[in-house]
Amino acid sequence: MSFRVNDLTEDDPFFVDARSTPYVAVGEGQKVYWKDCILKIYKSSDTSKPIETRDTASDGEGLVLKGTTVWFGGKNGKVKEA
Repeated sequence: MSFRVNDLTEDDPFFVDARSTPYVAVGEGQKVYWKDCILKIYKSSDTSKPIETRDTASDGEGLVLKGTTVWFGGKNGKVKEA
């Protein structure tokens, strides 16, 4: 189980119908895209303590695999699953 953060490949129009933060993505093998978010990455079996945190707001994308849960936060954050 891991969550690799990649550079964002989408532009602003892609996020027109995106969700605002806070948002939780439970891993099913879906791709997520985010703008201006902080992240907390958890094992889905234990969401009491993150295994990784990214406290600086950033843009990016990544694949949320089964067994992983990602929490997105941030004042103006946007998240979209595909």
